[in-house]
Amino acid sequence: MTAGGKLGIIAGGGQAPKQLIEACRKLGRDFFVICLENFAAPDLADGLPHAWLHLGAASKLKDLVEQEQISEIIMLGHVRRPSLAEIRPDWLAMKVLTKIGLNSLGDDGLLTAIAKAFEAEGLRVIGAHEVFRDLLMPAGVLTERQLDAVAEADIARGIAVLQALGQVDIGQAVVVQQGIVLGVEAIEGTAALLQRVSSLRREGPGGVLVKMAKPQQDNRFDLPTIGPDTIQQAAAAGLRGVALEAGRGLLLDRENVLAAAAKQAIFVVGITP
Repeated sequence: MTAGGKLGIIAGGGQAPKQLIEACRKLGRDFFVICLENFAAPDLADGLPHAWLHLGAASKLKDLVEQEQISEIIMLGHVRRPSLAEIRPDWLAMKVLTKIGLNSLGDDGLLTAIAKAFEAEGLRVIGAHEVFRDLLMPAGVLTERQLDAVAEADIARGIAVLQALGQVDIGQAVVVQQGIVLGVEAIEGTAALLQRVSSLRREGPGGVLVKMAKPQQDNRFDLPTIGPDTIQQAAAAGLRGVALEAGRGLLLDRENVLAAAAKQAIFVVGITP
């Protein structure tokens, strides 16, 4: 962890914000949670210093940063592209939207545009890995269970699928079993993907969950993430391994991830496309 003042966590959906909060608590980093309405889990910041804001409340966010003396901001968690009605842009948010046009943005483009608007107002937006470098996924197999030729082929297939889909801003995860693509992540998130493919698995060696950043993705936002819940969900779906992009993926709560993987006899591997 690098030295720094109070960290502002702008939280979208999924488990990543919760796991980053736990990392802050364990490492003693002062933080304040800014929960995005309609995206963050309702109980995400219970008992913690926090505020709820809608996506378009950029000027309120700026005021909150000043009041809380936040020195750095991390935007973490899934934020799908909303309608203009859902954004409810204030004057600061509207300023950036009139420049770029909402309909021209994908999910990642929206986050980058929001960050540029914040930075134009003097706020510093960083990636989680810039503060917590030990959260980045290392390369190689991290578990006792190793890969065989079938698993390696499934991972290669998953990489090819994600590289193709990433070019058009679709998903960060795919499940492949014996060369067959059982499911691709879209707007629903990884947990829903794993639940969906659990009924599609074939006989024989279990499939592999492969997660990668999109080729054009801004590394500050929505990097692919795994945590202990990912391992439990993968096991429940009948998978035998999880592959996460090394250097561009976040491995949250590593100790418990590896403990869960050992218990479930699942391999965890950092891949370099």
